[in-house]
Formats: sequence, structure tokens, C-alpha cells
Amino acid sequence: MTIDIKNIFLYEAHSGTRGAPMESEAEEWKESWRKEYLASICAFANKNGGTMIIGKTDKGEVIGVSNPHKMLEEIPNTVRNALRFSPEVNAVAEKGKTIIVVKVEPQRRAVDYEGIYYTKSGSTRVALTGNQLMQFLLKKEGMSWVDLPEERIKLNELSQEAIDFFIKKGTGSGRMSSEAANGGNELLLKNYELMNENGLKRSGAILFSENPLRTSYATPVKIGAFSENGTILRDDIIQGPVIMQPDRVMDLLLNKYVLGTNALEGLMMVTKYPYPVRALREAVLNAVVHRDYSRAVDTDILVYQDRIEIRNPGRLPDGWTAEKLLEAHSSEPANPSVAKAFYDMRYIERYGSGIKMIREECAAMGLPEPEYEVAFGIFEVTFRLPEKNDRNVSGKAAVDLSDLTDTEAKIYALICEGKVTTALDMACLLDMSEKTVRRSVAVLVERELVKRIGSRSAGRWVPMTK
Repeated sequence: MTIDIKNIFLYEAHSGTRGAPMESEAEEWKESWRKEYLASICAFANKNGGTMIIGKTDKGEVIGVSNPHKMLEEIPNTVRNALRFSPEVNAVAEKGKTIIVVKVEPQRRAVDYEGIYYTKSGSTRVALTGNQLMQFLLKKEGMSWVDLPEERIKLNELSQEAIDFFIKKGTGSGRMSSEAANGGNELLLKNYELMNENGLKRSGAILFSENPLRTSYATPVKIGAFSENGTILRDDIIQGPVIMQPDRVMDLLLNKYVLGTNALEGLMMVTKYPYPVRALREAVLNAVVHRDYSRAVDTDILVYQDRIEIRNPGRLPDGWTAEKLLEAHSSEPANPSVAKAFYDMRYIERYGSGIKMIREECAAMGLPEPEYEVAFGIFEVTFRLPEKNDRNVSGKAAVDLSDLTDTEAKIYALICEGKVTTALDMACLLDMSEKTVRRSVAVLVERELVKRIGSRSAGRWVPMTK
């Protein structure tokens, strides 16, 4: 190989990185070339690409190289033999000295160096292991964890109720084809890539198994009510087929934890909630659809007096930040086959429109902007009520239910619904003694949460407005 050193060109024109104050995820500086730096080139190839500059100290001082001819031949050959791709290598003039610029493009396939897969985390090179390595290799193949085969659960073990629920919602939305809906369970799941000729995929088992914990420990959703000091007041866990979880979660959340009040709109009685229901539902769906099912971490919904926190195991796509979610963005689901099922039920939409809708719904109710945070593999969204001295759009302050017992909360919910008028009605509906109901109602009266309208025999209990 013949190198024409006369073809050296200005580094400023080549890289545009002159004056960079420090190394970064996209650029590393080395004083001289060593074979061990193949690990860094491997990391660039597995992330977003990058540039290695040889002939510069880690403080950015240009010291140049003494043997550019040799390095221009050695480095491409060494990289090609060890990593099986060819970087662009050039000799470049900077500050009167010759440096070597190795430009690495991101590779579509996974690249290893001596059996180890490296990537970049900021300016640091890291070796992938365990779950991170598995997720990385699957992504390079265009797959996710839920696309792997499920050997412990068979087609005939799935919940027919869950499958029927999916068909009903899918056909009702107009997005499920009649062929898929009427061709039997096997054709349905194959049509949605939830199984293949070898059997179920993990996605199919998670969506339709009565016990998806056999496939993934990440499938439960836990809801808890907490006092401000973190004491748990009551909690529930929602399990079963994931395809039915969002409805079950919202049912419980609205009827036991985020209690509404009845109000007349025209001639109709409607239930008003302190949070936008549509936004809460979207956040719950995002947590279920996009969570990392490969991890043994639950999805948690924490209800406090002034806020709701929804947490699920998951990460943003490469290069994304929590701030990017607030901008216009495309949809990049963590579990495409799971997302497809919920899309065809018309539970979610493509094109990344959900975050925008959540923000608009909160703004319409006069609530603060939802807060998004991604840290340590946990995705979290927080909905907050206005400060205590503020009022929501209905003019009513949020009702503090944080220190009610489970029984008191259930009775308060029934009274808010307006479906019962007597303690006996509530006792029958809740399968408890009338004495227990009257004792709980007395607590609600004392706390000025409910009041009696009308006579003892013909009146009824109603929620008080603050």
C-alpha cells in the first residue's frame, strides 16, 4: 500500500472539532497508537460512531505522530482483521504537526473485540454484560426481549377471555382484519407475530396468559395510596393477561384511589376527577406497552394527596432524553409486537402523539406540567395538583383522602357515585355489617367529607364540596 503524505489536509476542514475542550462520547484522544485501543473503536462502532485522534494528549495538546505512513497502513488492517469492518483513516495537519484521525461509522451488526462487546456511556467505554448485552444483541437483530420463544406456556393454556376481549376491541376499532378475528387463536396470534410455527413468543404469553409471571416478573401493576411521610395506607396488585391490564388498572385507580365527585352538567350527572382521566389512561398504557419485560421490576402507581407517580422499568431509545419527549417525535416502541396489539384496539396511536395529549389535558384542567424522569432503568411520570391555595377549574379544592381506611374510602366512593342512599344499601353492596358502615360514615361526617340531605328515612348521603 502506497501512502502519499502530500495528501495531508487541514484537520480544521476535516473534522470540525478543533478547539473541543475535552473528550466526549463521539471523540477520544490518544498520544500514540496501541492495539488495545481497538476496544474504543469497537465501542464507537456499537454506539453512534465517533472519532479517535492519535497524536493528541488527554488534555488536548497536539503532539503529533512520528510515523504517519506506517499508521495509515497498520490501523485499517488491524481494525479490519480484529473487528471486521474498515474505518476511514487519514493523516491530518494541525498546528504544524501530523496527527492521525480514525473516523468510525456506527455498524448495523454487533461488533465485538476478542469476544467482548463494548459501547460508550458519555466519554467512558463500557463492556456490555448480562441483561444489557442481551438487549443490545436483540436490538441489533431488530428484535426485543418479548420476541424470544416462550417454551413454558402453550397455546391451549392462554385465557380465552383475554383473546375474546382482544378480538372484540380490535374489530370494534376497525383495525383488526376479519381474517385474523375469525380464523381461530393460532392464526390470530401468528397474524400479530405473537407466535410462529415453533410456538408462542413471550409477547403472546404476556398478553394472553392468566399467569404472565411465568414469562416475565415485570408484568404486575401495583397501586398504593401513601401519606406524605411515605406510610402506605392501602394497596392493590393487578395481574393476569396484560392485554386487559390497562382497563383493570384504570377501574381500580378511579374507583378506589383517585375518587371523583358527582356534578350536574345540564340534565346529566357526571363524575369529576381531580386529574384528567384521559391523560392518566395514556400514562398507564405507556407504562404497560413500553416497559422492559426482561427485568424483575413491577410497574408502580403511587397515589399521594397532591400527586400521582407512575413508574415502570424501561429506557428511552438511544440518544433520547426526557426533554426530547416534550418535543415532536416519532414513535419508537420498546416492544413493537405488544404495541401493535394495543394499537389495533385503538388504545394507543403511532407518531408519538401521546405525550403531547397528556400535556394538553393537564393544561386544560389548570394542572402543572407533568414531570418526566428516566434514571437507573426506571421511567417515571408525575402528575401534580395545584398548590393547596390554588383551585382547579371546577373551583373545588382537592379532597384529602390519604388517611382514610380502605373501608372508609370504598364508602366515600359509593356516596360520590350517588348509587346508594342508606347504610343498609352500602352494607349489602360491600358485603359488610351495617354497623361497620355507620361507623365509617360517622368518620366521613366528622371529617366533613359527606353530609346527610333530607330526613332520616327518605334522605341520602352526598359528598360535601369545599
